Amino acid sequence: MKQCLVSILVVSYNDEKYIEKTLRSCLAQSYPDFEILILDNASSDCTVGIIRGVDDFRITLFEGKENIGPYAGLNFLLEKANGEYVAIQDHDDVWLPEKLSKQVGFLKNNQEFIACGTNTFYYFEKKKTLILNAKPEVVNFVDHTSLVFRNKGFRYDPEHTLADEFFEKETLSKSGKIWCIQNPLTIHRIKGDGTNLSSNRFSLSRRHLRDFFSVNPISLASFLYLFDLMSREFFPEDLLWFLRKKITLRNAEWTSLETFQKQFPETSL
Repeated sequence: MKQCLVSILVVSYNDEKYIEKTLRSCLAQSYPDFEILILDNASSDCTVGIIRGVDDFRITLFEGKENIGPYAGLNFLLEKANGEYVAIQDHDDVWLPEKLSKQVGFLKNNQEFIACGTNTFYYFEKKKTLILNAKPEVVNFVDHTSLVFRNKGFRYDPEHTLADEFFEKETLSKSGKIWCIQNPLTIHRIKGDGTNLSSNRFSLSRRHLRDFFSVNPISLASFLYLFDLMSREFFPEDLLWFLRKKITLRNAEWTSLETFQKQFPETSL
């Protein structure tokens, strides 16, 4: 195993609009030692062709014959990962250049931590607005697309409704602590057409509620989070935007796309 190699895992599906920007943001990392492993989940658009067109020896593409889902896909890639560390990247999200460097540096110097995330900008594409909702330093859950963890044989439970939360709060947290770098180095895209997995995976059912409360305590914060998950299915976007501003993201920092691009001109959204 190469010393301090980072395995970047990407599961793609019908993401021709964004996949190149995602990969370019990975390739632009200041940290030099990484591999990018991509499983394409049988895309029916031009995603695979675009990935092939990003010519870099550090990219390895696996073409699935059927869609096995994102978390079974991550388990497939974990079997292939050669890195001492694993970084998760969603197929439509973007990293700032210093992300991996800061995370690997922290994990090398803090062995009691099993994983490290970063604060994350949520980019609401339709509104051309970025929202930074900062987390504390020591947590049990960071934004999944910001996550870097030690490669110690961990696997996801694809059957859990909130598989990423379960993985961090139950699987990783039993092996060590999770740190959140306070710099916002990750950008999570909320697509204008509403096709994010996180917007469509949760419904008001007994099983989904059981899964939710298996990883979230009964508290006001949990009920606000649950409301946000369910409201995406039942409420129109304009009402959701109003509720975010007044309730769920009321205390977050809001930035226009124009202001963000002036601050980070090297980052393409």
